[in-house]
Amino acid sequence: METLKIAMLAPEFLPNWGGVGTYSILLARELSLSDEIHVFTTLRGGNQAPTVRAIEDYFNGRVKIHILSTAKDRFFYNAIYQLNVARRLPVLLEKEKFDLIHSNHAHMPDLLLKLRRLQCNSITTAHTTISSQFLGTKQSSGDLQHMDKSERMVRMGYPFLSVVERYYLKNTVNMIFVSDFIRKDVEWILQKQVPSSKTIRNGVDLERFNRRHIDEPHPERLNILYCGRLLALKGLNNLMEAFAAVHKANPETHLTLVGGGNVGQWSQTAKDSGVPETAITFLGQRKYEEMPEILGQADIFVLPSISESMPFSLLEAMACGNACVASRVGGIPEIINHGKNGYLVNPGDSNELADSMNLLIGDAALRAKLGHEAKEHIARDFSLKGTVRLTREMFLSILGGSR
Repeated sequence: METLKIAMLAPEFLPNWGGVGTYSILLARELSLSDEIHVFTTLRGGNQAPTVRAIEDYFNGRVKIHILSTAKDRFFYNAIYQLNVARRLPVLLEKEKFDLIHSNHAHMPDLLLKLRRLQCNSITTAHTTISSQFLGTKQSSGDLQHMDKSERMVRMGYPFLSVVERYYLKNTVNMIFVSDFIRKDVEWILQKQVPSSKTIRNGVDLERFNRRHIDEPHPERLNILYCGRLLALKGLNNLMEAFAAVHKANPETHLTLVGGGNVGQWSQTAKDSGVPETAITFLGQRKYEEMPEILGQADIFVLPSISESMPFSLLEAMACGNACVASRVGGIPEIINHGKNGYLVNPGDSNELADSMNLLIGDAALRAKLGHEAKEHIARDFSLKGTVRLTREMFLSILGGSR
């Protein structure tokens, strides 16, 4: 097999806190089995930040890590990273002779490189768009103070960011889309099709995400699980309203939320919605390696997002055999076949969300059936091995014309 030398631009990497980071970590890990991978990233996490050596050890020494900047927030750090990519990558390109540069949107890490028109093949995976994020934040809450800082910045800076995004996408030749929804969104922004592109959906590490060797949930407490950042964009206002009604009708239920964000704010939202403090737990950000066990202890998984593309959390929950309820938005209908392997609800509809959860709470056989179908569906159509194979084939097709 021909060995490729790939430069991966990943401002979101380790420690992982989002879907793009998960994608970059898994892609780097799997490609490093056959190719030479260099990851250009940020150092994140303050005093708890891993060292370069620790990150390289995570990949058993198969991935070379280059730190371009530090990240103390989840918005402005990206502009600093873009500047450092423009300043340092051309020098390293000349030295290392990379076959391909891989980047991710909506980070636009190689934005300033577009101005320099480097003589190197490149490809961008589009995970989301700024336009879809803007529409999602606009629909999720009218109160800017209730949003995370990154959400507020997208909301307020959209007129400028949308112009930048269009320039970036217009000057990106090769693209991978993680869902048909994102493909259509990009084509709407550009008002044309993207010829050198392919839809390659996210894939799950099936060896890690399964329920083998994991105890079944405790029967005395039915656990409803949410995994994702604590954002208004994720529909948490609706989740709190819906769960308050669910818990009133079913006092044995408990809601667990996993993800980073303003726990104090969302604890207050839950309280204001009528959720008893004893019925809800915020676990905060957890390590990726801990997630299979957490998912294995869930009876029902919920993802009430206002905007999504191809969420890893939902794919992983389904791979673990969870009965899932998720919003009918973005790429989620490309994952869930309503009524067969999960339930879809309209975004922002707290009553419909509550009704779907109540239906599953009252029917253990239905939960088991949906979970089984979900597990089979992910194993068949959303494996990590399949995603990486298609991605590498895309890389080779791009390089075929330059060798």
